[in-house]
Amino acid sequence: MNGPEIFNFTIDTIPPMLQKVIAKNKLQANDVDYFILHQANKYILEFLISEIGLDTGKCHIDMLNYGNTVSNTIPIALKDSLDQSKINNGDKVLLAGFGVGYSWGSTIITI
Repeated sequence: MNGPEIFNFTIDTIPPMLQKVIAKNKLQANDVDYFILHQANKYILEFLISEIGLDTGKCHIDMLNYGNTVSNTIPIALKDSLDQSKINNGDKVLLAGFGVGYSWGSTIITI
């Protein structure tokens, strides 16, 4: 893999994707209770959170317990967030995946 190329793809593609899914759901970013992004690596996550202007307390980052588990990062993060009461019934949670094959996707769910 070409690390710099993947990083550039991520920072060019993911912020607009997140803004688009929020707008498509007729929400503002502050209406979303929690953000679970693909756990690519801590540097990319912190950069995206800063770039988008999100509250770090509303974003899942767990590189100590699991690291990048590829397509499993979002379900694992969702379960851990529920177990740790970071998200609760009725919360709006934005899920965003990106990576392999320069693919990306996102959705907002209500717990």
